[in-house]
Amino acid sequence: MKFTEDKSFYNIKIRYSDRLVQITCDPTLKSYLEEKGNGALELSAYILEGYKKSQGFPLKISQDSLAIEILAHTYADSFSSALSSISSQIPAALRQPVQKLMDHVRSHTEIIDCGERGLDNNRWIWDGLTPFKKVIYGMLGDHA
Repeated sequence: MKFTEDKSFYNIKIRYSDRLVQITCDPTLKSYLEEKGNGALELSAYILEGYKKSQGFPLKISQDSLAIEILAHTYADSFSSALSSISSQIPAALRQPVQKLMDHVRSHTEIIDCGERGLDNNRWIWDGLTPFKKVIYGMLGDHA
């Protein structure tokens, strides 16, 4: 798989490929998200635009789905606690897969693989959490 690398957004390492974006979850990303006013929504907007420029067509992932995935990987522990606190509001069909995914995310967070449906087996979970974006963003405050 051929990748185009981009580090022009706050020196965050982003790689673009066909139907896939990879974000390095390192101190640079965490530092960016910790700064007041910075958030995963702005990063997601940048990534979606960068992907379109790099690949010549849009990535079929919504800004919110991408932002929630970035937040989940970056703040796996906090995100897991936040999801647990609203578990009764999450559709029953998503509860067990979300918990399983959070366990997996905590053990594999160095590279955030954000792929389109059909390529990313977990895209349906991130898409399924978008109706809860206000709760998720609210719990993470400035980091969203």
